[in-house]
Amino acid sequence: MKLELETDRLYLRPFIKEDAPYLFELNNDEEVMRYTGDVPFKDLEAAQEFAIDYNTNKNSQYQLYHMGRIAVIRKSDDAFLGWSGLKYHKSADFVDIGYRFMRKYWGHGYATESGIEVVRHGFEDHQLDILVAQVHELNYSSQKVARRLGMSLEHRFYWEEREPGRHYQINKNHYFNTVKK
Repeated sequence: MKLELETDRLYLRPFIKEDAPYLFELNNDEEVMRYTGDVPFKDLEAAQEFAIDYNTNKNSQYQLYHMGRIAVIRKSDDAFLGWSGLKYHKSADFVDIGYRFMRKYWGHGYATESGIEVVRHGFEDHQLDILVAQVHELNYSSQKVARRLGMSLEHRFYWEEREPGRHYQINKNHYFNTVKK
């Protein structure tokens, strides 16, 4: 299965080493990272290693499950907007959808547009039963995106017993009977 997706305005494709400056910028924006729990790349070289390793490592999401976070590229000018994609969490046995975009591209519908295609990919290409989005309690924009993707709030939880989160999900029946129509 080739991990390349497309929408009207966007291409979604695996990371390449040339994405490193954009990944570095993305993960070094405090506002972008505010609710993620992730840490910034220490330097551009670390971002480049991440981009290459995420795609080629034999234990990567790409290689093991034919899914993962993928670059979102605007068709009109080839701008790197951020990333979106699926991730399998083996220890908890679920697949989540995640998305992260450069702040300058917020508010243009790119997270929703790419997310709709990623949800389709999860249910139609991977034939998943359930897809999850775990969002920080205060990240209202990401919560809106999850709802626009047809997801419902299932419960609240604490990440690592300290950060409040919301667990959204959608099942394949809801997707095929409501969202896809």
